[in-house]
Amino acid sequence: MNKGMKMIREKVMTLLVYLNEIMRNTSKGFYAYISALLVIILGSGFVWYLMLTIGAGITDSSDFVPWGIFIVGFVFFVGTSAGATIIGLMIYAFNRHDYKPLAIRAIIVGLVSLLAAVLNLIMDAGTPMRALLIPWILRSFTSMLIYTTSTYILFGILLIAELFFAVKVVMGSKSAIDKKMAKWLAIFAVPFALVVLHAPHGALFAVVKAREYWHTPLLPPHFAVSALVSGTALMILVSIVLSRINKREIVGIVTLSHMGTLLAFFMAVNIFMDTFDILVLKYSEEPEGMEALHLLTGRFAPLFALNFLGLVMSLIMLMTTWGRKTIKGLTTVSCVTLLAIMSYRYNLIIVAQIVPLQQGLPELHYFPAASEIVLEIGIVSLMLFVYAVLSKILPMEDRVFSETN
Repeated sequence: MNKGMKMIREKVMTLLVYLNEIMRNTSKGFYAYISALLVIILGSGFVWYLMLTIGAGITDSSDFVPWGIFIVGFVFFVGTSAGATIIGLMIYAFNRHDYKPLAIRAIIVGLVSLLAAVLNLIMDAGTPMRALLIPWILRSFTSMLIYTTSTYILFGILLIAELFFAVKVVMGSKSAIDKKMAKWLAIFAVPFALVVLHAPHGALFAVVKAREYWHTPLLPPHFAVSALVSGTALMILVSIVLSRINKREIVGIVTLSHMGTLLAFFMAVNIFMDTFDILVLKYSEEPEGMEALHLLTGRFAPLFALNFLGLVMSLIMLMTTWGRKTIKGLTTVSCVTLLAIMSYRYNLIIVAQIVPLQQGLPELHYFPAASEIVLEIGIVSLMLFVYAVLSKILPMEDRVFSETN
């Protein structure tokens, strides 16, 4: 008993020494950054309190447009979470060891993106208790929701397990089991994220026959490809921003250029699917589809242009040396790409709902209320806060390598 307590005390003391060392080597700028994020999180928390006490009436959602910006955020962040797994696949399946400094960072990006997605669902459900009851108590086994809810819980467990073994390997574990688990979890995460997790989220919308814009078998694979586009673009941006903040390269320009090539391939497939989405709406000449197309090229034309033209312009830029082999070019491409995918997700969710289901009904409207925007900013701030803390505490490949040298 005493021996066990002694071992526990030693581990606690080692942890405290480790945390103290991190705090001593942390700049004032980092503390200012996380303090600013905490202020934003607390402010959005007050708005959430108002929504819990007053009700969803402070949002712009309605019986006709029940899914607003929170479902848009959910779909977008599940996509970035799934897409970020491509880093582990490149390392372990294609032996791209130059990607290794991004391995743990990509897992953390996947986890915090998944956290943001779940928080968006909680906001849409209205209360945390209702969000917890929906998959387990308020359920229907014939509903796609019971399946999709189970998948992001399983995906979260998968990412945590992958992070656990990846950290052990980085810390110098000689265990063959640890190394195999880190490798195979990273490889398995990609098909799980795309086929088991995110494509069925596309099917969740595709099976809604009343919504012509959603009711297409192209939507599940489209969701998977969009996830790869947004996840790859986000990891390029994370690499560049962190290199600028840390004043040292995390990965070299050769690796970033290779990521740009991957992004160009995923983007080309995404543009192909975007094009046929519109062609199907146009040439099917279904009244609901024509109305959706009218909205996309009318009231929602700016977002539609940002989606389609943004991806086309980004692909063209990646075909040039400036766009693929310079930091400024890759930064521009990744930012435009993320905005384009955000626009696609917004138009997909909102436009389909504001098309009247019966002739003679008035035109519907939805625009995120100030409360919804504040809550979304709070979710993103919490995502950044958790990433900053985890990336500061957990060992990173490049950091361990430099300290060893």
